[in-house]
Amino acid sequence: MASQGGETKRSVQLQGYILLGLIFFGAYIIHDQGLISVLLTGDRSYLSYVILVVWLVATLRWLWLLNWCEAQKRDASPSPQQEADMVRWVGHGWFAADLCLKIGLLGTIVGFILMLSPIRDLTAFDPSNLQSALRSMSGGMAVALYTTLAGLACHLLLRVQYQLLADAMQRLRTRNTD
Repeated sequence: MASQGGETKRSVQLQGYILLGLIFFGAYIIHDQGLISVLLTGDRSYLSYVILVVWLVATLRWLWLLNWCEAQKRDASPSPQQEADMVRWVGHGWFAADLCLKIGLLGTIVGFILMLSPIRDLTAFDPSNLQSALRSMSGGMAVALYTTLAGLACHLLLRVQYQLLADAMQRLRTRNTD
């Protein structure tokens, strides 16, 4: 690592790979405890799958952009068009993070609807009907909580990932003005 003006220059690509390694290590630990399968099987709306796909696509794009930033270190300052592209690309990441959050909140609403729908079918308050309704209600609450959890987790991960990218792009934009 080279030092310039008292500031240590780190490879943004290396930082990204370290961050991704930590994310995958955390996912492995959660998977090893069986929590990922609980999350995915408990979500009858399948919105958790959608959230994970959005995270995966945004993460692949993030890796590509980190590689692009690393390649740009050797070139001259970015052109105005490249600067506009960088702002747009980071904006796509923020959008993906917010999309994960919004899909998670949509899953919360779907879960509440699933939770409350058995109540309308109750015609008599005998114990077997109530037991069946409570079982259905707990399934709806599971959907609400699991999709919220998936949305929040992926939102936070994407925000950290794209903040690292935004910082790297800002360093590219200002490297020749120091």
